[in-house]
Amino acid sequence: MKSLMERIMQGDVLIADGAMGTFLHAKGLGPGECPESWCISHPDIVKKIADAYVAAGSDIVETNSFGGSSLKLQPYGLADKVQEFNRAAAMLAKQAMGEKGYVAASVGPTGHFATEEFGDVSTEELYDAFTAQVTALEEGGADAICVETMSSLVEAACHLYLHL
Repeated sequence: MKSLMERIMQGDVLIADGAMGTFLHAKGLGPGECPESWCISHPDIVKKIADAYVAAGSDIVETNSFGGSSLKLQPYGLADKVQEFNRAAAMLAKQAMGEKGYVAASVGPTGHFATEEFGDVSTEELYDAFTAQVTALEEGGADAICVETMSSLVEAACHLYLHL
């Protein structure tokens, strides 16, 4: 199978999934519950969602890791679960996709702003949080990273810098 980058460079149109959170709520994720924790507590459900996207023809499935940074997991008391949750998220998506396509690691905002934007975390803390998350997603088998829904330019830049 060609790499994702080769496919993109060829101009191939690739279909991706979406709405992981919506489906998790439909499957019983409660208000205020950590979606990423379901990669450990309900892996069968997370994988079945990815399986359904693959069956529907997705070339790319995303991981259940949108809020998987230590800064985002901290309010749940789960900041120490970054590696476990993210690695599992990528592995579940990879199991569903197999060799049929690609896994994109979903990385969302931390919910914090950098001190340069009058926020409460340093750029180093943002960078470290993203590094830990992305490393675990790579270890789990993610082929690419999908940086999503960033409203802070500094936060997005910390993530972009990680990939240069």
